[in-house]
Amino acid sequence: MLKTLWRQPAVRHALLIFVLLRLFLSGWALMAQLASPVPDVVDEGVRPYLHQPILNDGAAGLLLGPWQRFDALHYTRIAADGYAHPEDSVFPPLYPWLMRALGGLFGGTHAAHLAAGILISNAALLGLLILLHNVGSDLLGAEHAARLLVYFALFPTAFFLFAPYTESLFLLLTLGSLWLAFRYDQFEWAGVLGLLAALTRLTGWVLVVPLAYHFWQRHLGQGKWKIDPVGSWDWRLLRQAVALFLPGFGLALFLLYRAWAGLPPLGNVYAEYWFQRTGIPGTDLLRALAGMVGVGPGRVGEFTLWFDFFITLLLLATTAVAFWRWRHRLGWGLYAALLLLFMLLPSSEFKPLYSFSRYALAFFPTFFLLALWGANGKIHRLILYPSLILYLYFSAQFFIWGWVA
Repeated sequence: MLKTLWRQPAVRHALLIFVLLRLFLSGWALMAQLASPVPDVVDEGVRPYLHQPILNDGAAGLLLGPWQRFDALHYTRIAADGYAHPEDSVFPPLYPWLMRALGGLFGGTHAAHLAAGILISNAALLGLLILLHNVGSDLLGAEHAARLLVYFALFPTAFFLFAPYTESLFLLLTLGSLWLAFRYDQFEWAGVLGLLAALTRLTGWVLVVPLAYHFWQRHLGQGKWKIDPVGSWDWRLLRQAVALFLPGFGLALFLLYRAWAGLPPLGNVYAEYWFQRTGIPGTDLLRALAGMVGVGPGRVGEFTLWFDFFITLLLLATTAVAFWRWRHRLGWGLYAALLLLFMLLPSSEFKPLYSFSRYALAFFPTFFLLALWGANGKIHRLILYPSLILYLYFSAQFFIWGWVA
């Protein structure tokens, strides 16, 4: 059984990359904190532990402490207290509920919840890498699949995939949903995974559009836009059509739960606690430009702002290319375009393009294109070397409480 699995390139490549990076990051975190020790004094303004225990001693300090950062602490707090704190209520419940369930088996302490989050994320990441290799082999060709995994796993913010963040679980559910629909026409299961994705991160609802478009192409008549009479549909087709909307239903469920729990409207929470409002898409690009040249009230001259701006341009360009490259498989382009539009809607004077470099991990078409272009040796080095350097820099910053994304 194990030998059979090991012979599969997807399993072999994914496992090698996962184990090497997992071991490396553990050592790298220790080196970063030795070079720049993190104070064990509580300072919620600089190191917001959100009044939870600081893990800096023994095995917990060594293995869990470096990952006890930023959003991870919101998830552990939800796992412990639910949505007792309004600022936490922007995070959908699936991931912290899983942390609570698994962490409860080990005592339900803060350390147990954090360890549970790391286990969930790492298990999801291994599954994601295997799935991504299979998708890449089918869509791009087997000769590009290993390169796809390397570019994805060594993207400058890809260390978040190992962290107790929603990244790995959300991406596994999202890619699984798209691939079940696009490759196997399994719309019902694609909808279920999309529902879970929407309960993991708000952007999961965008899956409705690419799933619906592919369903339209496959089942609604002979011509591209010709619709067969609905009366001629069988029950199986009707079930599949209903399942397409499950990702949107997931978002609706979360919003209804928030209203039932008496939580403030989502827009109010974003404005009060996260300094973001819904605006005209692209507004933050102009604000980022102002900050990059030293003008404006928010992120002025920060390196991460420059990088977020570059990543935004990369996503805009590769999304456009994906539409052209896979014009007969428009689902990939639709997914990337809707995701990008949703990300560009929030506007903030103080935090333009916040976390774009981390959210870029969800843009699978971007990595597909990079894997194809990387077949050229010069382009390969142009992609890999800067990415590796930034991976080292950003991960070290994260481990010592520096803001990255």
